[in-house]
Amino acid sequence: MNPEKKTKLKKRLTIAGISIVAVLLILSISGYLFIRSYIKKMNLVNLDEPNNISDQEELYIDEDDLEPEPEDIIEDIPDSTQEEIETVEDMIRHNMEDNQTPMISDKDVTNILLIGCDTRKKGGSGRSDAMIIVSINKKTKTITATSILRDVYLQIPGKRNNRINAAHAMGGAGLLLDTIKQNFKIEVDRFATVDFYAFIDIVDAVGGVTLDVDTDKEVRVINNYIKELNRLTGKDETLDQLPGPGTYHLNGKQTLGYVRNRYVGSDFARTARQREVLEKVFNGVKGLGLTEINDLMNVILPQVTTNLTEGEIFSIILSLPSYAGYELQQMSIPIKGSYENLRINKMAVLGIDFEKNIKEMQRVIYNVE
Repeated sequence: MNPEKKTKLKKRLTIAGISIVAVLLILSISGYLFIRSYIKKMNLVNLDEPNNISDQEELYIDEDDLEPEPEDIIEDIPDSTQEEIETVEDMIRHNMEDNQTPMISDKDVTNILLIGCDTRKKGGSGRSDAMIIVSINKKTKTITATSILRDVYLQIPGKRNNRINAAHAMGGAGLLLDTIKQNFKIEVDRFATVDFYAFIDIVDAVGGVTLDVDTDKEVRVINNYIKELNRLTGKDETLDQLPGPGTYHLNGKQTLGYVRNRYVGSDFARTARQREVLEKVFNGVKGLGLTEINDLMNVILPQVTTNLTEGEIFSIILSLPSYAGYELQQMSIPIKGSYENLRINKMAVLGIDFEKNIKEMQRVIYNVE
């Protein structure tokens, strides 16, 4: 090949290379802007900065004004014995004062607390009806979902001992994070929260879910929740009521009544129902087309509040392909054989063995024996 042809070929290759780089750059920028447009729809907060939603104290409830939960009013059952109450109070005090159990953290582990809030007023603060710590361990290539039952009785920093779900009502996500960190000695600084209304929108967006409602008691409980939501939204209280036991394709409002039901079976059964519905919703999302997913994101993301930064969200999104190969595992706190059912101040609570539960969380999440 003569020098002139070589020069022309080299020039063409250079132009082609520049063109490829330009196309890749355009695609990267477009992808960045596309993802960023979704992230911007979310409510991003910084718990360390003043004047954000986490510092708006009017959203929170003073512990003396915290209304009892419905089951605490309905059930006329005496409190546990003074000896039983003193024993669990001593366990809580010992756990909070025990410096022999250090806070555990690992640069390869990311913990994000998912909060399902039971506020009746859109945009307000309420008890945390669902609390799930999602732990991504890059070292062991595992993703762990740890459910914390709402009735766990512990110390809420700066407040009196109470159920863990009261922390969110009294101080939002910041106080709930501090409560988990100080009681369970686990470093978790990130959260994402949604309320009842976001859950309803998600289920409706996937076209509802098919579930078995087996007993008349379940129907009554679900219908009571539906009636409450209808009343809060100014609708006919009889709208969407279930006629009796059976297999139904439930809409978002009906499904919310199904997952909130804690009067049939224990709170363990309720969290099992939550996992069942989450799986069905996940499968429903997988069947959506691009246009439907876009519509879903436009409805849901503005209802999500998180202190994850834009950079952290980008990192999670970009890592999703690798996370698909991670092992998924679940656990519930308290673990089996580590708790007892008690009644304190008319509340049904779980008195737990903190040492056993902390050790199990460290073993499963951090692979620490």
